[in-house]
Formats: sequence, C-alpha cells, structure tokens
Amino acid sequence: MPLTIKNLSKSFRGFTALRNVDLEVGDGEFLALLGPSGSGKTTLLRIMAGLEQPEAGSVTFDGEDFLAQTPRERRVGLVFQHYALFRHMTVADNIAFGLNVRPGKDRPSKSAIRERVAELLRLVQLEDLGKRYPAQLSGGQRQRVALARALAIQPRLLLLDEPFGALDAKVRRELRRWLRHIHDETGVTTVFVTHDQEEALDLADRVAILKDGHIEQVDTPLDLYQHPSSAFVHDFLGGAVHLPAKVQDGVLTVDGWTTDAPKDAPAGEVILAVRGEDLILSDKGIAASIVTLSPRGPRTRIGIEIEGQALDLERPAHDPLSKLSVGQTVRVRPDLIHLFKS
Repeated sequence: MPLTIKNLSKSFRGFTALRNVDLEVGDGEFLALLGPSGSGKTTLLRIMAGLEQPEAGSVTFDGEDFLAQTPRERRVGLVFQHYALFRHMTVADNIAFGLNVRPGKDRPSKSAIRERVAELLRLVQLEDLGKRYPAQLSGGQRQRVALARALAIQPRLLLLDEPFGALDAKVRRELRRWLRHIHDETGVTTVFVTHDQEEALDLADRVAILKDGHIEQVDTPLDLYQHPSSAFVHDFLGGAVHLPAKVQDGVLTVDGWTTDAPKDAPAGEVILAVRGEDLILSDKGIAASIVTLSPRGPRTRIGIEIEGQALDLERPAHDPLSKLSVGQTVRVRPDLIHLFKS
C-alpha cells in the first residue's frame, strides 16, 4: 500500500481529534473520508499533507516516513474548499506557481513549464482562459484551476478538502463527474474529504467513515450501504430510525410485530435500523404516522414518524404510501432488516 497510517492520534487543547486511527490507501486509489463535522477527517488530511503533526502513530508513503519529511518533500497536491488562488496572477501563472518556486536545480525550464501549463489547461478544459484572472472566472472554473495547480507538480498524493463545498448543487454534480474522470486519467492516489454522503458514494473506490476521531468502517460504497458495521454507519449513509427490538429463539420482535430474525442476528436486546426506502405497507408491522405528503410530479415525498422519530421517503405517485392522508396511522414493515447490538 502506498499510504499506510498506523495508530495515529492527535489532540487540540484537550480535545481528541483523532484516536488510534489505522488506514491504508492503495496505489492509484480514490479514497473518501466521510463523516460529520468534528469527526476528524480534515485533521487526518492535514497530517497527511504535513500541515499538522500527530502526537502518536506513523504515516508512511511507499515505505518512506512521511512524518520525517517537510510538506515540499512529500510532493503532495492540495486543493481546498475556497480555491486559495492568487488574485493578482493569471490562471496560467497560478497553475505554474508550484513549478516556478522550486529551487533552481529542481525548477523546469520556462518552456517546459509553459508546456505543462498548456497540458493542464487542456486537461481541466480551460484551454482559452489561461490569460484571465480568478475574478473573471466562475466558482466551478476556479476550482478547476486549483486542481490544475495541484497537479502541476506531478504529486505522488492528491489531497482534496471539501473542494466543492462552496459551489451550488448543479455545479457540484457536474464537477463530481469531471473529477472522477481526471482521477482516472492521471492515476494519482487521491484522498477526498467530504461530509456529503452522495458525493463520497459517487466518487470513491472506497469510503472511510469517521466518528469522534476514529474510523467506524472502511469499505466500497456498495458494501458500506448494504453491510454497515454499526447503527451509526447505517444511519449516516441513508437516514434511518433506530427502534428497540429483541431477538429470541430466532424471532425478531419490535413494536408488537414479529418476524423471522436474520440467521446471523445477535440474540437479546438489539437495535432495528430502518431506512425509508426499505419500508412497505403491511397489515401487520410497525405503527407509523403520516406527517407530510409532498407530490413532486411522478414521485411523492412522504414524511412519517415512528416512535417519535422522523423519517423521509420517496415513492412513485402510484405507490400505496403516496395515496395516504396526512395524520393517518398505518402499519409498515422493513423489506430489509439490519440489526445491531444495543
């Protein structure tokens, strides 16, 4: 593995930002760090970049001790949420900056720098904008320039900290597809920080989910969604209600409803985690109140409440759940069962 992190810990004035973090990132992999605010994902990224030093643990890249190297020696490309472009420089000069400031013996020739800038402008689809200034660009174009500048130094590791956070939803979706294309073109090992579940699942080969400074689970997007290791992961990736339940003699009981428990279900008191898309109307099931109904053309957004917990789901307009009334109480049951120890 090119990037290996072992037993990493970091605190700020008594607050534990990271504790005993272990993580491996494969050669050419696109890994997303996903979690709520304060989970430690940006701190972990900054340690990879050399902008923070941990109190314990190790970080190696291709067998080299990253913690013993300066940020320049690590040859890491960084892209931030707010672009950090030089306003007094043209787009071309911004992209060339990392090459122009290299020591003389390591600095490419002027012609080589021009060629590299032209190559990157083509890659990020801004070929005709090299002479413009950042203020003359849209937010999406500025973020493309920031990525081109990070790639100019031919980084061994590309680190992106919420790069689309300042952009509107439509531009974010467009840039997600574009970023994945750029990654596949360059093959550079990439670590991407986000709090947006859809963004992480769309972009990454694997996703590491952080909570309170430690990693809850690392897996492919599909395996994370289908096989969450904890109620937190299940809820964070889709929004869920958590209901107290019991498994005894192979039978699951919740809110008076019983069904066969999964074969690997833990016995005793458990938590039943239920996502909206897994619920179907049933004569026997869990009591739910219809709180809101919002028709949206061919689909309807339905807000329900189960044991005081709110849950949103979307259904086709012809679905039986879409034909209910606000205030109505119905019975629903999960089509897919996820159980966790309480």
